[in-house]
Amino acid sequence: MIKNKPVIGIIPTYNLVNEDNDPYQDRASFVRMYEEKIYECGGIPIGLLHQNVEDYLPLCDGYVWPGGSKIWPDFFPVLEDAIKHKKPVLGVCLGLQAIGSVFNLKEEKEKHPEKSFEEIKQLLKDTDHYLKKLEDPSFHSHYVTKEIATQDAARHVIQLKKETLFYKIMRQDELNVVSLHSFILPYVAKDVVVSAISEDNVIEAIEYTKDGAQILGVQYHPELENTSELFDWLVDACYHKTMFLVNKQNPIPKDYESRIMMYHSEYPRCGEESNLSECAMDSWIRLRDFMRSKGFYIDVESAYRSSEMQREIYENSKNTYGEEHANIFVARPGYSEHETGLAIDICMKLDDKWINEFDEGLNDCYKLLHRVCADYGFILRYPEGKEDITGYHYEPWHLRYLGSLRISRDIMTRKLTLEEYYQEK
Repeated sequence: MIKNKPVIGIIPTYNLVNEDNDPYQDRASFVRMYEEKIYECGGIPIGLLHQNVEDYLPLCDGYVWPGGSKIWPDFFPVLEDAIKHKKPVLGVCLGLQAIGSVFNLKEEKEKHPEKSFEEIKQLLKDTDHYLKKLEDPSFHSHYVTKEIATQDAARHVIQLKKETLFYKIMRQDELNVVSLHSFILPYVAKDVVVSAISEDNVIEAIEYTKDGAQILGVQYHPELENTSELFDWLVDACYHKTMFLVNKQNPIPKDYESRIMMYHSEYPRCGEESNLSECAMDSWIRLRDFMRSKGFYIDVESAYRSSEMQREIYENSKNTYGEEHANIFVARPGYSEHETGLAIDICMKLDDKWINEFDEGLNDCYKLLHRVCADYGFILRYPEGKEDITGYHYEPWHLRYLGSLRISRDIMTRKLTLEEYYQEK
């Protein structure tokens, strides 16, 4: 991420028509509409190049495989990286065909391990199973300009299948989409789900979500729409490393990894507990500085805790007040947001004295903090009146970093808990 914005790698379209042997005719091009959609939705778009594409992958939090005229195997490592690291991928038109073809090729390779990749590819081509050209493309293939009338003339209806990722994103049974293709994906591999079809049974959307993967391909062109649901999803899905639910029933995910960075809080009794996850650091500092500019000198009272520290806190509470009390007020080790480095308990310096928790001097501070924290990717984790949902009493001082401004703002605007947000998903 760059300044806490996801980096989205865009696969290019190549122009290698070079009859004059002119080196300047060999070009990689990128459609600006993809760039604009990604940027509008809070991401940072970058272009990928085919030579040594593996060197680019660590920079990217997600990918777009857009339309074009040819599937380049040089970019197949993008999907391998996305599956391994659970990065979201949005394929558009040729991008859907490329995603589907990769999985079809892998499945066919398992059936014929003795054959080379190129032999498998040729085998599928010979049987029309790689990609298939429509005999009558008039229903699907259209030419559009910037004029809305041409785009509307290129539309047809597709049916979405419920209980799919695509349906959860769009929340509609059918869509009227812009169609610009003459080739189709004839079938999908066993682990790939068809999530939309047209009335003439053409595959219009596919997805691969096995083991937490987030790969979605659509045959139509969402970059031409006024709405941005798919690009919102793509950018938000890049925050999967910070967007997870931890509470008394849900432990910290086993595959969660966070680089804990040193942060020096001015609160005198904080010590190592002021440290934060690297991904939350910049946002916290900007939120802290904003609050100070408004006259509220806040800082960290407690942020990251090791599992050993959390165990000690829990055991001390249990031994002092009893297990029932400890289970209400203190998280068990492995079930505390503080162990992720994404949670912050704030305090404030007022008249040269540090105050915290329910001190009346913090009331105005909390009002402003709760109003603006989402603009920095944070939410109030334990709201008032939601104790039966969160399992914890109201804690106006406890913030949780999510990363996505859109999701944070949605949660805070609708006064949801993180539990309620995930229940809606």
